Amino acid sequence: MIMKLHIKQARNFIGFSLKNIKKGEKIKVLVKAGITSDDPNFYHYIEQISNIFLNKINVNSVYQFLILIHRDLSVDIYINDFPVEIEIIAKRNIKKGEIVRQSDIVDIRKLRFPDIKVLETDKIIFCFKVGWKFGLFFDLDRSQKMKLEDLFLSLGRLYRYLSFQYIYDVLKTKPQFEEMIKDGWFPFVELLGREYKLLTEIYQNKFNFDDRIKNLVINNFSKERIEKIMNRWWNKQIFKEKQKLLEAGVKAFLENTEKGYINCIKNLYSEIDGILRYQYFKETSQGRDIKFSDLLDWICEKGKRKTKDASSLFFPTYFLEYLKRQFEKFDLEKGKIPFSRHSSLHGVAKPESYSQIRALQTILIVDQIYFYL
Repeated sequence: MIMKLHIKQARNFIGFSLKNIKKGEKIKVLVKAGITSDDPNFYHYIEQISNIFLNKINVNSVYQFLILIHRDLSVDIYINDFPVEIEIIAKRNIKKGEIVRQSDIVDIRKLRFPDIKVLETDKIIFCFKVGWKFGLFFDLDRSQKMKLEDLFLSLGRLYRYLSFQYIYDVLKTKPQFEEMIKDGWFPFVELLGREYKLLTEIYQNKFNFDDRIKNLVINNFSKERIEKIMNRWWNKQIFKEKQKLLEAGVKAFLENTEKGYINCIKNLYSEIDGILRYQYFKETSQGRDIKFSDLLDWICEKGKRKTKDASSLFFPTYFLEYLKRQFEKFDLEKGKIPFSRHSSLHGVAKPESYSQIRALQTILIVDQIYFYL
């Protein structure tokens, strides 16, 4: 049962002062924001909101609330057990009523309240809990009508950030992200959830580093899982056209031999080039003079357009940075020979670079491109 409170008329709450001022001075007011409980301002704002709207209940029992301030300044307050719905992009087919896990999510787009009508003229305050943290969103400026789609996207963005904060934290921590992409790791769609979280923890505390990478991450990629990843590729025409070639690379990986990893990488690196070139040509009717670096820019731009959100879990800006590292050129004269598409296809990569980890990462790159197209 939803706990609902109603206030006949409240004061016209317009926002929070951004600095101390004296009487008669100009004031800057924060009227719209999405913050988390990591921000010290969260506690300052939430306490004032609570004192105004939640003073008749025991706030210790509250884990979420929605406050709608209507045009006539009447207020409806919903507490705890009201349904919240998120719109996601899924990795796999999901049946109605089936459990959805974090590892099933490609991206979170919107958050809505299916049983509560929000009006364009309402002011809104929404506080919610994810794990042991809270998110707080408010939009209190009704000089213009609220665009509801923009509202739901903003709520989805804040919910997504809290749900996958461990990834955003790594991206902000430049040295760790640099170290991980140097080793070939990225928050690939297939790793979102428990595995990428484990990876970040392994890089933060490196005891038994190699064993933990193998036992906690690599060993999770069973034959069944790898084939499930591969089989979704055939849903897109460009992948279907290359099915025999891509299957050869993936089956080489599943041999679990040094020879298999070499063949997997050699095969899939060349097919990544082919997928991008063919798809670019299909969409633009151009391709003769296109550089590979331009193809990388193009595929990441498609990722941006697909989600329409630079902070989406596709991470297109960061993926471009990652791809440039993985497809870095080599320099024999200077002895600079990173393991990359170029060093592999030109035959100068060191034999020991063709590892199980690198082969798996190559499959995950192909899979990431699948979701971008």
